[in-house]
Amino acid sequence: MAVKKHRALYQLKVTLRSIEPPVWRRIQVWEDATLGQLHCVLQIVMGWEDYHLYEFRFGKRKYREPHPENERKILNAARTRVGKSLSGVGAEFQYVYDFGDGWNHDLLLEAIVLPTADLSYPRCISGKRSGPPEDVGGPPGYANYLAALADPSHKEHEEKLAWRGPFDPEAFSIERVNQELENKFWPVRKKPVLPGKTANHGSSPEAEQLLQARTLPAFPRKERIRISPTDTVPLELNERERELILSHTFADESLTNRFLVSSKKDERPIFGFTLDDLDELAGFIAAEANHAKNKVLQKQLEELFNRIEAVLNKYTDERD
Repeated sequence: MAVKKHRALYQLKVTLRSIEPPVWRRIQVWEDATLGQLHCVLQIVMGWEDYHLYEFRFGKRKYREPHPENERKILNAARTRVGKSLSGVGAEFQYVYDFGDGWNHDLLLEAIVLPTADLSYPRCISGKRSGPPEDVGGPPGYANYLAALADPSHKEHEEKLAWRGPFDPEAFSIERVNQELENKFWPVRKKPVLPGKTANHGSSPEAEQLLQARTLPAFPRKERIRISPTDTVPLELNERERELILSHTFADESLTNRFLVSSKKDERPIFGFTLDDLDELAGFIAAEANHAKNKVLQKQLEELFNRIEAVLNKYTDERD
């Protein structure tokens, strides 16, 4: 995917609070990424498993996925851009994950930089040490966990070892993290993989590469309507479908700005997309569908992808 002109990257230093020696990452995300998308990045780079609630805190302002009925004072992370939340280089804010364990992350905007043409983003550029295991009990529980693992005579040694197996707190692979980021966010143009029809997440790299190949339809393609590359085609999206794209994909602002309009309940506003833009949007949705852990969410994304694919199959902007 070609890097878009005049689009900057925000370089953030992420440090897990109350852990010594420190667990930290340095990441680069697009300036127009939403806080909901930044949450997905942080889950991967810190090694979390996205099982619990989260929240961003900018002073007294709090952002997450609010419940529409009883959390009206909570701002929506899916509707808030990183670049519009920070005053400039040196700005600081917090990311809290798992309100029970209470993992607090301090984030610092270190720099605003331009992207490198041949690299994919978001990206981790440095870091140290493994993130703690999920549900270990917060910083105090993590300290006890490490002490038990390190001492075979500790009364909880066998229990902790059996819980997660061997654990190296110093281990960190930037290559593995960036591969996970690329798998999740890079808009690979591919058909979502339906559960039960392919290998699972433990498949080989060769199998994963095969999954990234676009699946050709098994039926003859009808004659397409020929349009200009600058012409737009209509796509109907209801409020839930727009929220799926805004909250659960890494589609950039050039694609999602048009969604930030109000509509009546159960109404399907019609949006215009060029075929290139629609193809790119479908790629973002497909990438998320292929990595969604929640089966309901996966099905919703697959259905949305299939509907966009049907629109794409009606048109062509290719010349004879």
